Amino acid sequence: MLHVATRKWLHSHLYQSPLSNNQEVSAFGSDTQTDGGDNWTVEWEGKGKLWKQNTKVRFKHVDTNAFLYSHDAKYGNPIAGQFEICAMASKNKNAEWVAAEGVYLPQPKKEGEADDDKEEL
Repeated sequence: MLHVATRKWLHSHLYQSPLSNNQEVSAFGSDTQTDGGDNWTVEWEGKGKLWKQNTKVRFKHVDTNAFLYSHDAKYGNPIAGQFEICAMASKNKNAEWVAAEGVYLPQPKKEGEADDDKEEL
């Protein structure tokens, strides 16, 4: 996953976070600098092939099989009141995410399917 504003990849590896001792997650690389630590898969409940808006998902790190994770503990350093994003082996509620913003790709229409989005001229 690429952070649009900084052009950095969501990155992890088998390194312990200095804040919580969980698996560290950071922003790394650039458009041209990337490695296997930047690879994540998306998992969700259900049978569909598409990840739909408002669906709870989990991001699983390919190299370590850990899930992107957050919790309600706040830290005083390096920024007061900061929450940590890390990775954990367990897939509990703290590993569930819902997209609030992003780029949504519409599902292609099947042949003969009505196009409800067209405006009449």
